[in-house]
Amino acid sequence: MFLSVRLTTFAGLLAAATLASASGCAGSGKPPTVPATGKVMFKKTTPAVDALVVFHPADPTVEKRIGGKPFAKVKADGTFAMTTFAPDDGAPEGDYGVTIEWRGKPKDSKNSLGIEGGAVGGTGGLSLLNPKFSDPKNPAFKATVKKGEKNEFVFEVE
Repeated sequence: MFLSVRLTTFAGLLAAATLASASGCAGSGKPPTVPATGKVMFKKTTPAVDALVVFHPADPTVEKRIGGKPFAKVKADGTFAMTTFAPDDGAPEGDYGVTIEWRGKPKDSKNSLGIEGGAVGGTGGLSLLNPKFSDPKNPAFKATVKKGEKNEFVFEVE
């Protein structure tokens, strides 16, 4: 009888733990994400291939809860899908300042300061964009991510 009660209790705890982990971020303190996608175009005609898009939460507690900032790398067609916890999972609901960093290839990779021919952090050479697009303290773009909305953003850079 005692063993039966212990097994039943263990099975109940295991089922509760499985249910909590299957419900996304329940119990982890991490907010759920919402799909967020978009496009980055340089001078309205050229996809900003390999540019880095970063969503900076307006609420600083969000950044602490998720352990960073949602980000995306721009694909060959100019599109991107935000990543927070897993590839292309989106971003938590909320307001964001948006920065975009796009760098060219270093001219002389042998004299580069970074790893594998790139600058420190592997970001490449000089910025191809006006610095206003990469300033997190005064972001050039804003985005609001809402559950149930389309959450598609178009950013035109120069």
